[in-house]
Amino acid sequence: MKRRILAAIPMISLMLFLISGLFYENWKIGWSFFLLIPFSWILLSSRPFRRLNDLMPMISLIVFFWLGFGFGLWHPAWVVFLIVPLVNMITEKRIRPRKFVTIVIVTLYVAVGVSTKSWHPEWVMLLLIPIINTIFFPYDIKKIASHRGTWKKDLDKFFNDKFVVEEEKDRD
Repeated sequence: MKRRILAAIPMISLMLFLISGLFYENWKIGWSFFLLIPFSWILLSSRPFRRLNDLMPMISLIVFFWLGFGFGLWHPAWVVFLIVPLVNMITEKRIRPRKFVTIVIVTLYVAVGVSTKSWHPEWVMLLLIPIINTIFFPYDIKKIASHRGTWKKDLDKFFNDKFVVEEEKDRD
């Protein structure tokens, strides 16, 4: 069944493109239906949440542009970007203290912004996220230091094994 749906997605995308353009005269939104083709493999894969988590920043950006260009909803569409950390928390199935601080501060910022209709000076409270995380939940420097040189070694080994050809000796 998954193969049949994947095979039908290009035609479904074309149909939605033509419907949005011909009936609603909105060709700007119509092109975005062709994005269903690459996104269909995410939803129909064996590990959809992991793939969705990896592509969520791009998906939210596309939805933001879709709402902005297609419907002129630039202002409320920014909320789409809050889905990125939400999907990440759902896929990881736990909330670490650093993420919890981020959630609380962003929720506070949105609540203050919606209630007072003032967003500009209040954005400064978002600086509390790195301040609180640095003071109360610093990264473990020992873990970072222990992994510091290994990626260079791995990368050098990869390139040397794959791309470096040993010199041939000249015959006299």
